[in-house]
Amino acid sequence: MRVLFFGVLTDVTGCPHLELENFGDSAALDEHLRKRFPALQEKTYRLAVNRQLAEGPVPLKAGDEVALLPPFAGG
Repeated sequence: MRVLFFGVLTDVTGCPHLELENFGDSAALDEHLRKRFPALQEKTYRLAVNRQLAEGPVPLKAGDEVALLPPFAGG
């Protein structure tokens, strides 16, 4: 599974993406990432699975793409 980071989250993680094993669902993946990168606990972001915003835990499978999206501002 590929995990993508955008905006300030790339600074927090030090990388734009990771390749990880399957975590079962998006909640388990999010918990793993918050432990691996403790500064994520202080950030606001949404998860998108295969380009769809996740509402609650979403089942994950091999080959899925998960993006961590910080709030966007702009005009």
